Amino acid sequence: MSVTYYATGTVTFDTPVPLASFWELLEARYTPWHIAPVDSTDKDFTALVSERERLLIPADDAQLDDQGRPSHIKGIAIDWDARSTVIGDALRDVAVLVYSGRGDLDDYDITFQGEDGSKGEIVFYADEDEAALGWEETHAPGRTPEVFGCVPWSFRPPRNT
Repeated sequence: MSVTYYATGTVTFDTPVPLASFWELLEARYTPWHIAPVDSTDKDFTALVSERERLLIPADDAQLDDQGRPSHIKGIAIDWDARSTVIGDALRDVAVLVYSGRGDLDDYDITFQGEDGSKGEIVFYADEDEAALGWEETHAPGRTPEVFGCVPWSFRPPRNT
């Protein structure tokens, strides 16, 4: 049985990442990311992430190019219904971009709820040898909660020394 999940939350990076690193994600055919306006109010931002599902959040001190795009991104926000593999792949792509640029994920808070009643949070696991994204259930009706979707990706994240 394939289950649809609703995932919502944010991820911030330890240092802003150049927007150019995200071109491929902005142009993705089926799950494109969007850039939040630099001057969004909290109310505008909430409505925008709900409408667009996947947003790149401009850095506070980002310079704007001649098309009004920020030079750097400080994090992401999602508000999205999809299969866990679709959501997981998109989040993993963002994490790989950040890690490959020698950055790190500073803070994240992404929760999910499945149409089967399961609930939990999406967690990024990384150490000096490998990294993975896991879905940690905190509630699973009729069964024991589990961790699923822990698919490592092939790169070597930066050492925190």
